[in-house]
Amino acid sequence: MSITVLLVGGFGNLGGRIAAHLATFDEYDIVLASRKYQTAPDWAKNAQTIELDLTDPSSFSNIPKSVNCIIQLAGSNDVDSAQNPDLAHSVTTEGTTAILNHAVRNGIERFVYFSTAHVYGAPLVGNFTETSPTNPVHPYATTHLEAELAVGAAHERGEILGIRIRLSNGFGRPMTYEAADWRTLTSDLCRQAVLEKRMEMRTDGLQERNFITKTDIARAVRHLIELPQTQVGNGLFNLGGSQSQTLLAMAKMIQQQAQKKFGIEIPLHRPEPTAAETQHLNFDTTKLTNTGFLLTEDALGEVNEFLDMIELHQQS
Repeated sequence: MSITVLLVGGFGNLGGRIAAHLATFDEYDIVLASRKYQTAPDWAKNAQTIELDLTDPSSFSNIPKSVNCIIQLAGSNDVDSAQNPDLAHSVTTEGTTAILNHAVRNGIERFVYFSTAHVYGAPLVGNFTETSPTNPVHPYATTHLEAELAVGAAHERGEILGIRIRLSNGFGRPMTYEAADWRTLTSDLCRQAVLEKRMEMRTDGLQERNFITKTDIARAVRHLIELPQTQVGNGLFNLGGSQSQTLLAMAKMIQQQAQKKFGIEIPLHRPEPTAAETQHLNFDTTKLTNTGFLLTEDALGEVNEFLDMIELHQQS
């Protein structure tokens, strides 16, 4: 049986990778939504594309009747959310709620919402499971939690099978160079390594973060799309790597791969440490792995693909 999946934000940094992964399987029909109409990309040639604006519910009429699963990735990013919390509320909270209500009214079976680990608070230090208290301190996290609550309530009422993903730090190449988010640590350091042949960190790197490859994120989405209802439970899942590591350890891994690629020394600089010891993070993903999902965790392959993409773009 085919599954028609609508990806809201399907041309974006993460959405593109998820869409490209699903497009490799015959059982999926892909619909990509963006605020401005775009033609089907090379990495999902058979995808249907539609124009959809979360702040304009009239555009929801463009959603094909065949859609039986929505993956909601669109929302205000952290910088825009801080600068304009009202807009973040309109896009992330109200926009998600609006398209969720459309899904319920039209009998769409499954709704997958991408939230963030930052709903637990900031900085993320300590142990976090899905039952940990939430304490969002930034409009980006607050609006994601508000949207989560709407999805969770609809799920509890039995109106839709609503899945909420609290994502840690995804890393890896986007499907297009233009879709990259160069503000993230891994993206910034990869670009520095290729373009400048040196790497400069903005912090001492002793903070721990939980990293997960975009390959594993895409695989997890497919797993959750196909997860039997009996295993979904309350629909809330942490999604991250098997263990956290310091930002410095991630930077050194990127440095080592870049040095192998270019055959030269690539210096890595960072500010002097200001903390006496590492700030530990345990982002627990046991609940998801207990449903049968297994990580591949090919961090080296993910970094090497991103370095290749940046180099190819530089040469073009």
